[in-house]
Amino acid sequence: MRTKLSAANPQGYNRAGYAWEMVPADGKCHLDFGCHQGRFLHLLADKGPRRLVGVDVDREAIEAGRVRHPNLELVHLTEPHRLPFADGTFDSISALDVIEHVADQKQVLDEFHRVLAPDGVLIVTVPRRYLLSFLDPGNLKFRFPALHRRAFALLYSRAEYERRYAANPDGLIGDVSAGKAWHEHFTPAGLASLLGDSGFEVVDFDGSGFFGRLLDVVAVPTSGLALMRRLFSPLFRIDARLFASMNLFCTARKRQAAGPS
Repeated sequence: MRTKLSAANPQGYNRAGYAWEMVPADGKCHLDFGCHQGRFLHLLADKGPRRLVGVDVDREAIEAGRVRHPNLELVHLTEPHRLPFADGTFDSISALDVIEHVADQKQVLDEFHRVLAPDGVLIVTVPRRYLLSFLDPGNLKFRFPALHRRAFALLYSRAEYERRYAANPDGLIGDVSAGKAWHEHFTPAGLASLLGDSGFEVVDFDGSGFFGRLLDVVAVPTSGLALMRRLFSPLFRIDARLFASMNLFCTARKRQAAGPS
């Protein structure tokens, strides 16, 4: 990751650290799309935006976030491609590792364009398509569904598997839209094209990591062990800081309509 983190940045060399740097300090209102429980918004509060809004289709995450961060405005979305805000409401929007989970990406990005103020900033992070993308653990449930079902039921329960992956009331397969059913990876050109189709112009690309996918193969099965988490955490941090291939970070601006000739 080449973006330098300021001393006030409470994040690390990761998607949240990049986004924290790119959110305008003088903005009045920021939206975090796919906010989960609102952790990024909570840490963004010291930077400057006076109104911090988060939206997510995961009802349980929103309810937990309202308890954990009562100062935030957290909204449960029943339709991700329809945002309940007026045109031009937000100075900036972040979507951190969310777009790859969404089936109707064009509609969601069109909504971002609508609710962003003129010259508003959009920060998007996604998995990058590169040499080790095939090791992404987020796609194991799609590549090997029977194995994933047995492993998840063993670690948790069959009832929890059925709730999260077969009958989730929020329309998700785990954390991926049921209509998507794949954890997508992007090239810079592909992401720029997708954003451009919705009226955005890319102004910056960055990224983090390379060996993280290999580390995942070892770390994920032992993620429940505190000792192993402490062992692997420094390796993930070093990998994220030195390389920029595994994760793709992007900042774009709302393209202004051309005036009359």
